[in-house]
Amino acid sequence: MDITDKLIIAHRGAPGYAKENTIESFEKAVALGADMIEFDVRKTKDNVLIVYHDRLIQGKPINELVYEEVKQIAGNQGFHLPTVEEVLRWSMGKIRLDVELKEEGYEKELGELLSGHFKEDQFVISSFNEFSLKIIKDNYPCIQVGLLLGKFKAPLWTRISEFFPMERCQKAKADFLVAHFRLLKFGFLERARRSGKSLFVWTVNDEEMIRKLLEDKRVSAIITDQPDLAVSLKEKIASKRIREIQKNQLRPS
Repeated sequence: MDITDKLIIAHRGAPGYAKENTIESFEKAVALGADMIEFDVRKTKDNVLIVYHDRLIQGKPINELVYEEVKQIAGNQGFHLPTVEEVLRWSMGKIRLDVELKEEGYEKELGELLSGHFKEDQFVISSFNEFSLKIIKDNYPCIQVGLLLGKFKAPLWTRISEFFPMERCQKAKADFLVAHFRLLKFGFLERARRSGKSLFVWTVNDEEMIRKLLEDKRVSAIITDQPDLAVSLKEKIASKRIREIQKNQLRPS
């Protein structure tokens, strides 16, 4: 993979500049030159799909609160908590999306919502749950889905399956893998390459690791809290390679 094709995905937007998973954070990620934004989806008690990472807000389960309650709590904390519909309307024509499904039970609803706003090449859906991905793939075969890997507090058998995820990948009908950077050892990168699946790596914030993964042809995308750093490094590496090509072309044969 050429470095110019490698994707920089802004993890929950640009959390170093604005509250994560908010329109303000996503706007900043666009301004910084990210290729995609990643955000999390949960559902309130009154069946509103919202953009929020944690299961709890102010110690209360999201799925036991109606949207107006969640919205008010967020407002009291100084930020607007958007619905998925709001984010989709805002992002149309601006940037592609990596949508993480945090829970089971509304896979088809999310697939329908995304398909109603975007063409299939403008977004992907990812999840740790292979069964959720299979439901989406069975109902919307053109949607690209990715199996998330990196639950380090999970039982031992789950952690082993993350280093050797191909059986789970097949069950999920996943098109790509989304692996935590700590999984990239014990031959994981080569196993991913041999599988023929694209590989996204999350959440990479270390400058040297970002540089290393940008130069690794086995990696298709880097998910980061620092899209400005990743974009800058990508541009520097691409410019360096262009200079090297031009230099080689000028050498006498």
